[in-house]
Amino acid sequence: MFERIRGVFAVPELRQRILYTLFMLLVFRIGVHIPVPGVDARAFAEALERMWGGFFQFLSMFTGGGLRQFSLFALGVIPYINVSIIMSLLVAVFPKLKELQQRGREGRKILTKYTRWGTVGMAAIMSVGYAMLAVNARVAPPTPLFFLNAIIGMTTGSIFLMWIGERITENGIGNGISMIIMSGIIARYPAYFGNLFARISAGDLSPLWLIVFLVLFVVMIAAAAILQQGQRKLTVQYAKRTAGRRIYGGHSAQLPIRVNQGGVIPIIFALAVLQLPSVILRSVPATEPYARYLSPPHPLYLGLYAILIIFFAYFYSSIIFDPNDVAKNLREAGGFIPGVRPGAPTATYLQEVTNRILLVGALFLTVVALLPYIVGALSGVGAGTLLWMGGTSLLIVVGVGIDTIMQIEAHLVMHHYESLIKGAGAAFLGRRR
Repeated sequence: MFERIRGVFAVPELRQRILYTLFMLLVFRIGVHIPVPGVDARAFAEALERMWGGFFQFLSMFTGGGLRQFSLFALGVIPYINVSIIMSLLVAVFPKLKELQQRGREGRKILTKYTRWGTVGMAAIMSVGYAMLAVNARVAPPTPLFFLNAIIGMTTGSIFLMWIGERITENGIGNGISMIIMSGIIARYPAYFGNLFARISAGDLSPLWLIVFLVLFVVMIAAAAILQQGQRKLTVQYAKRTAGRRIYGGHSAQLPIRVNQGGVIPIIFALAVLQLPSVILRSVPATEPYARYLSPPHPLYLGLYAILIIFFAYFYSSIIFDPNDVAKNLREAGGFIPGVRPGAPTATYLQEVTNRILLVGALFLTVVALLPYIVGALSGVGAGTLLWMGGTSLLIVVGVGIDTIMQIEAHLVMHHYESLIKGAGAAFLGRRR
């Protein structure tokens, strides 16, 4: 293991990229602890925890604790993620946006510009909302100066994080936005484990439960890795065709269909949909007692949560994967799936295969999302302390970790080939001399 790490840092370009990424992530972690002036951060966190419950812990995890601190990075990259998801939905709905996406690099530049400006607007709206929440909770002064500081500070912080993410993607290792989210999640792990050890020391929790938690954590990491990499490969055969004196085609290829096409998006959508009625019920004194039915770990909440995850897994897949387009492209390229006729029968076959595969992925997402609530209820710890065990945090950490390792290995392979080419060139020049 240490030899492989040493080999990674032995490559100058790769070492520079890794150090650049670590420096940018350090800047992010420093910014998380710079608060917006005029707010009692602890009282703000307690007020939101009473109002939003598990959803506040989810947002705090996504922002790396920035929201809990009411810091300049309180919004994290959530505005960018929201706008990116909205843009992906709009591309599937509006033909003009789809044309831009299909135009190549120039079209993607225009869509990226729309996403950036949308992030600015989304960050400003969310900043206003958080500032009003702080004022209504009486943890911040209702003055124009506070609103100005909060809106400008948090909006600028979110845009700065978007810039950091783009710089990491370009000059560092991995996808920048994903690396920021993953570092924020991992930064919360010491607090989670510290809480567990404190409860064990106080005698509120048996040490055996810690062993159970760690075993489940390792099992879920392995299962999440298998799910992230899992795919069904369909064989596509291309017919031979003659153009002049040349013969094209006559080969076979693989059409991969991922088991988990939506990633963590179904869980995020399900949480957002469930949280809206809960917040509304808690905001009205007459309906506040009924909010517990739509809060974890109530069975009604968990049941609706599972149904919504499965629904959004299929819904999001229908947006990003169109069997009709795939069947059309295969037919135009002269390809076909053996045993299936081109055209509409191919689209039907792809839809059936996708539905069967998605069921496996959706059920696994449901298990991962519900595991902290179930284990928390059985152990008496509470789901908030066990967020590291499952849910979006586990999928993000595993997914980003796999992607980062694959990028590092790709750089190592490229460096290996470059060394071979340089060595072969030097040997050739030596023979000529």
